[in-house]
Amino acid sequence: MILAAVSPYFKRDLEQLEAFAAVPSLWRDDAQTCVDAYKRDMPTDDAIGIVQKARRVIAVFVCGLQDSGAFMEAYNKAPLFNWHDYQEPPAPRALQQRLADMLYIVRGRDDVPVFEIGDQARFIAVALIDRAVRERIAFDFNVDDVNFTATLYAVTSEDGIAALAKNALEKRMTTNVRIMVHQNLSERAVIDGPEDKQKLYRSLMKPYAELSRSGKIRWILTSIPTRRDAEVDGIAYDDYTELYFRMCDQPWDAIKAAQYRLIEKLNATKMLRFTNSDGTDLSMNIDGFTFCNSTIVRNIPGSEVFSAPSIDSTEGKIVAKGRFAAKGEGGQIMEDLTLRFEKGYLAEAKAAKGQEHLDRAIGIDAGARRIGEIGIGTNPYLKQHVASILLSEKIGGSFHVALGDAYTMTDYLGDPVRVDNGNRSLLHWDITTMLIGKQGQMIADGTPIMKDGLFLDPALDVLNRGWRALPFDARPAAWQAIYPER
Repeated sequence: MILAAVSPYFKRDLEQLEAFAAVPSLWRDDAQTCVDAYKRDMPTDDAIGIVQKARRVIAVFVCGLQDSGAFMEAYNKAPLFNWHDYQEPPAPRALQQRLADMLYIVRGRDDVPVFEIGDQARFIAVALIDRAVRERIAFDFNVDDVNFTATLYAVTSEDGIAALAKNALEKRMTTNVRIMVHQNLSERAVIDGPEDKQKLYRSLMKPYAELSRSGKIRWILTSIPTRRDAEVDGIAYDDYTELYFRMCDQPWDAIKAAQYRLIEKLNATKMLRFTNSDGTDLSMNIDGFTFCNSTIVRNIPGSEVFSAPSIDSTEGKIVAKGRFAAKGEGGQIMEDLTLRFEKGYLAEAKAAKGQEHLDRAIGIDAGARRIGEIGIGTNPYLKQHVASILLSEKIGGSFHVALGDAYTMTDYLGDPVRVDNGNRSLLHWDITTMLIGKQGQMIADGTPIMKDGLFLDPALDVLNRGWRALPFDARPAAWQAIYPER
């Protein structure tokens, strides 16, 4: 791959780097090294590492830190991780390739994707980029680089943050597909960046976030578990990886059909209530809102149905047992959350552990204390709580609320929907509460539709049992071996 020739986004990088290399600075040699590399043919894996390095150099110049000795010193001391330090999960390459194929939602030459890639995506990222190159698609990619970003934010000014956001928006607003392949909890120490500058950058990037939330940018996300996830959740790492890939491989057509039947019930419901034996008793008005049918088009693994409650209607208490990680908190863990709502407002929030992280997450703005989403997890393979937000919100026999920003789309994969309750926030944090194994109930207008985390309608059995709900001959060979009963 010759980066300068493969996509206009890297040609743009090259033009910036050449300009930076032409002027004496502390980073001039680094800029020139990247210029030379962008013109060389190299394997895709090496090219990803060069782009990560080049984007660091570009960020330094954009922020005006190219002659800052203080930043250079901080950079040299920071525990930074380069692309070649990143890993892939302990799963057969065939499974990883299958996941890459599911993630590749590019439809044709008019699509302009950006690949956001992190640890655990070492093989999958190469597969995605190689396919885009073969299909001659204009594309961009970024490597997750949180410690570099935190180091940069600590030294740069607010003007530097604004320049960084402007540079990013100029590229992002010209893309129309977003493919995110992230790790979940980092296996490495994560630096906490300055909270005020993180918030400023997120606020400046809001136009792009709005395009994603509205559905105008087509997107898909997966979050691959790490050894730290396995440690936090008390699951052997190989078992956790197997769980993740099996969650990705469910009878999606049957699940989608069953979810439409569930949505019919929910769309006709005015008051929705959840209870469990931990002390959860939460009610909300969903009259007039409609639910989205989400399998694997937006998130891998799926699945869930989701909407929003009337913004001032939620009453009662959530007691969510387990471990949780909030977005923007660097993977810090909170345990056993109790959330009390009055007229839709989070009046009280307690964590058995990690109260400071909970307070910081919900303190980002006023909208963070209201609910922007109500979702019901339906993946039939996962029946236990895990810390991963993406996985936990899909647990079969659970519900989740998202504190913060509501979705604004009016169409979901061709279905007209109403999911916007007007709440706006920089936060969108899904918090999952278990119903299965907790005598949990979901009650629609006074009538239970779920007991102990299992749907009562026989037509929804596939949401309870997955492949086991299908005739033996309809199960793939791998699942016939896993579930041999006929």
